Amino acid sequence: MKVYTNLQKMVVFILISMTMLACGGSSSSSSSSSSTATPTTIAKMQDPLVNAVAYQDLFKIAETQTDQTALIVDAHGVEGLHITCQTGDVTTVKNGLFKCDGTPINISLGTFQVGTLSSIPKDKIIYTQDILNVPRAATTHPDVTKLSMILQSLDEDADLSNGITITQQSIDLLDNELANFTNLHQMTIPDISTTIDNVITARKADDATVKLTKVSEKEAQINLTNALSNTPVKSINISALHSISV
Repeated sequence: MKVYTNLQKMVVFILISMTMLACGGSSSSSSSSSSTATPTTIAKMQDPLVNAVAYQDLFKIAETQTDQTALIVDAHGVEGLHITCQTGDVTTVKNGLFKCDGTPINISLGTFQVGTLSSIPKDKIIYTQDILNVPRAATTHPDVTKLSMILQSLDEDADLSNGITITQQSIDLLDNELANFTNLHQMTIPDISTTIDNVITARKADDATVKLTKVSEKEAQINLTNALSNTPVKSINISALHSISV
């Protein structure tokens, strides 16, 4: 009887173990199926990619994609930009990654349009200069500097080395500040400076822990130039970059 009881216990244990494995296998299969399904949002599709590889590797990955996957880059990839595509709207996710079906594409900060591209560059990287339709070496172009100042100053953690993240709170305040302007070209550097000050002041008045830090005209140019010098993209003529002294 004792042997039979032990055997019975062993059989029950094995049956329970098999049941648990089956459930685990079912869960894994479900997860795998979910990851390969057509995503409903750009964030669901792209977040696993940006979290799985290093930022520098994204440049190589994007360049080899046959679809309209691309990166938007200033001093680093920019998260939080609004993109209007032929088939709808998306927002850039971590490191500036997005997928846009069809061209042209309009790029905006909230409702304020900053530029339009008739096509995505061959290297799949859209720099601030590309958004404004100026040569990539023109890192000190006035309009480029204005946009760089905004993007870098509104980075949520004020640490450009880990990416530029612009939150919806900042976008909403920026929308109010830019309501009286139609484009960057008509704004002066002092206009941009005041706009940034107002957004940062409003954010910090609402939350004293906010880290937003204003980036000056010269700092924005240096940060952008340094970022371009360090990106692994062959289409940039590094020697043609403007020389900037602090």
